[in-house]
Amino acid sequence: MSGGTRALWYTIQIVTQPLKVFFDVDHTILLSTSDGGWHLRPGLREVFQSVKDMGHAVYLWTASGKLHAQRVTETYGLSDLVTDCFDKDGNNWLLPDLVVDDDWFLVEKYSGVLVSQYREVNLQDRELYLLLDYLKDGRLPQVGA
Repeated sequence: MSGGTRALWYTIQIVTQPLKVFFDVDHTILLSTSDGGWHLRPGLREVFQSVKDMGHAVYLWTASGKLHAQRVTETYGLSDLVTDCFDKDGNNWLLPDLVVDDDWFLVEKYSGVLVSQYREVNLQDRELYLLLDYLKDGRLPQVGA
């Protein structure tokens, strides 16, 4: 794929039911700068809205804790699109059907879309749209099947 865009998948499965789609926060959908600023990855609201419009649920999770994910949700007015927030501590009562993450291990473990780390503001970045490409085709990248 061009422009450094990557996706990880091994087999294809047809999407026939609503999915719980978990988005990682830090370096996946959010850039935190050294001056304390936050910048959302381009297309985030549109991607979240599209996922919701397709009948799937959007969740945020992060190793920085549930409260951090909730702050991001509130700060950017995403409460209408995000179903819930979780810590990535492994003690969650709900597990993802699909993840969007910059960590290949989690993408491989749960199935999903691997995106590059969002390390600098780049208004041309379109990596989150990879998820929509898969879901609109009715096909889900399935890892390890």
